[in-house]
Amino acid sequence: MVVAVCAYRVENVEKNFRHNISQLRDDEYVVLLDRPHSAQAEAVAEKVRAEGGSMRVLGANNGLSASRNTILRERPHHHILFIDDDVRLDATAVDEVRAAFRAGAHVTGTRLVRPSTLRKLPFFVTSGQFHLIGWHRPQGEIKIWGACMGVDSAFAAAHGLDFDLALSRTGGGLLSGEDTSFIGLMKQYGARERLLGHVAVVHDVDPHRLRLRYLLRRAYWQGRSEVRRKSTVPGFRKELDRHRNAPEARWRSLLLTVVYGGATLLGIAREH
Repeated sequence: MVVAVCAYRVENVEKNFRHNISQLRDDEYVVLLDRPHSAQAEAVAEKVRAEGGSMRVLGANNGLSASRNTILRERPHHHILFIDDDVRLDATAVDEVRAAFRAGAHVTGTRLVRPSTLRKLPFFVTSGQFHLIGWHRPQGEIKIWGACMGVDSAFAAAHGLDFDLALSRTGGGLLSGEDTSFIGLMKQYGARERLLGHVAVVHDVDPHRLRLRYLLRRAYWQGRSEVRRKSTVPGFRKELDRHRNAPEARWRSLLLTVVYGGATLLGIAREH
């Protein structure tokens, strides 16, 4: 199996690569850094190589979809586990991904959880906003998200499938949905899905994602993304349902639904 880190923040790569490599069993560990060359990037690349992985600095910021498509193109007959640069793997979860592929899955993914040290959340964050941050709820159903997403590249290549560049997050932009859109296409062509909600990896996001300004921007870009995915109405309904159905904070749900739903609606209007 190939564990592929499509990264933008070199500091996250440096923070997590040793831990992640230690959780693997004879898997290939590959980092693509989607940004210009720098002395810092080259130094981190040398450290990754010294630990048995590989890392390439792409030299420009072409976006997340472009990086993932590069991995699909260069590893056309592999089981690939895509992870974000701020994900910390767990050996048991990696074993379960590997077992899912052996059992015939073409797409698979684990639960994404917050670090155990992060106990208290701001007033304006409930589990209804976890999807904006990149976490699943601790219990219940999950969807496959790009931060920890297993893909059979042979199936994708056989059907000519790749990640949508129009939904790609590039630099400071917060477009999203290239992962779930890709998974949806795989399933349309008959891919077998295996959801691994019983195991989890930590999504150790930057603290700035817990700021109201970031979350409002993220909700705004979610609206723009839904328009680009041609799912404006169902996408907006999905967002409202997520915000208002936080089981642990029902008394805040109405207020937060109005706040974040308004930001999403503004994004929809702007994209139109």
